Amino acid sequence: MNTVRNDNQPRGRSGERGFTLLETAISLVIMMIITLGVASLFVYATKANMGADDREIAMAIAQKRMEWLRSIPFTTQTRSVTYAYPDGGLAATASTGVSETVTSAGRGYVITTIIQDTAFVPAGDPDAGATIAKSIKLSVSPAISNTVFDKVTLYTVRTTQVTGVY
Repeated sequence: MNTVRNDNQPRGRSGERGFTLLETAISLVIMMIITLGVASLFVYATKANMGADDREIAMAIAQKRMEWLRSIPFTTQTRSVTYAYPDGGLAATASTGVSETVTSAGRGYVITTIIQDTAFVPAGDPDAGATIAKSIKLSVSPAISNTVFDKVTLYTVRTTQVTGVY
């Protein structure tokens, strides 16, 4: 029995087929979309790490400055001495505060210090009207900030050692 072979038919198993050009193009587009999504996560993670570095340095600057503010004795002699770092006192600042720029780790940071008088010696007592309590707000943010989450703010309250009920 002679069999006639047609060269147009594929050799081997007739049920096997390869991918068409259209199927390959569609799968490449799907893989490209997934890859772009993953790449955007890497960009987001890189920015988040940079922001975390800025916040860490800003927190260190804020803590150091707050420790300095808390080390100033709050007495009748220092409560009205004008605020200035590193030789100033605890006098109230303007409502917008005092802003300074410092450099740490090669980056610039803006420190804003707001000191407000919050309690006073009652009338009729010696030293009436003098401040006995102050609220201190200290904010540190990178000079070039990408997000609002880079800002660090610390609060404290200072009081004199005046005896009595106020």
